[in-house]
Amino acid sequence: MGGLSLQVVNLQPEFCNSCHEMNFNYESWQLSTHSQAAVCVDCHSESGLRGLIRDNVRGAEETAAHFSGNYVTPIQIKIQVTNDQCLACHPETRNLTDTTIDVKHSLHMDKNVLCVDCHNHLVHNQPNQLRVMALDQCDTCHKKHANFELLGKHAIVTCEKCHPGGNYAGTNRNCEFCHKVSVNHIDGIVTDCDMCHNLTGWKPAKFDHTEFPLIEKHQSLKCYQYHVNRIYQGTASACVNCHKPPLNHAGMDTDCIQCHDIGGFEPANFKHKSVGEHMGTRSEHRVLCINCHPVRFNEATCTGCHGSNNPVDD
Repeated sequence: MGGLSLQVVNLQPEFCNSCHEMNFNYESWQLSTHSQAAVCVDCHSESGLRGLIRDNVRGAEETAAHFSGNYVTPIQIKIQVTNDQCLACHPETRNLTDTTIDVKHSLHMDKNVLCVDCHNHLVHNQPNQLRVMALDQCDTCHKKHANFELLGKHAIVTCEKCHPGGNYAGTNRNCEFCHKVSVNHIDGIVTDCDMCHNLTGWKPAKFDHTEFPLIEKHQSLKCYQYHVNRIYQGTASACVNCHKPPLNHAGMDTDCIQCHDIGGFEPANFKHKSVGEHMGTRSEHRVLCINCHPVRFNEATCTGCHGSNNPVDD
């Protein structure tokens, strides 16, 4: 009975704390939720004969360290906590999905990743220490997705979005594998999305309008104002494609840049030829455009003020 009683005592957390250097480990266990459901040996001891032998050997090493003073505090408990020990109390973990990001617990377990690799401070943690490994530490194993860095919007997407069905081998890296290309999109560059878009979001898009610079008044336009029905391929670049000439321009050259500029149609920079005293150096009696061009600018008449179209003869 004496041996059995000693064995029962050895299993108690208070026995582990009988050495003062274990105070931190004992006190942190008391403050954790595990103190209500598990004792030290539930996590730090293996079952069976192998576990019994290892526990006794480790106990002898710890006793020697205690009396020799050959240790560093807080004590680092190096025995590996197995997944089976965790699953004994948390059988639902294999199918558990975190509420903030798709962690895929089952996948990690199938790859023999230990629970404590991610949850290594659940019990013996320092004050204000995270009880779950920060997400940026996932890169320790995932190597920052070396072939496809998770930046911008990709940094917050769940694994399932890019790896449907949990299939991680041979995933297509092309944008259109995940993003459906609009039917009215520019032909020929659907696989070069970074020409116009970036990882912070599809909108706003930036397109190199080398052949039609978006400057002055064109700079503030929305794409759909120029590309009707969102058709981008083959859009004409002539001014009359978007700007309907007024009736008084009928019959005139449609090369608008001769009189107007991209800063605005008004004022026009048209230079009129000399016309007697109305236009040019002798312009003593200037008149409005409509006085001479009542209908169209490419048709002029003097009869509105003079008896004929040859005022010199009046």
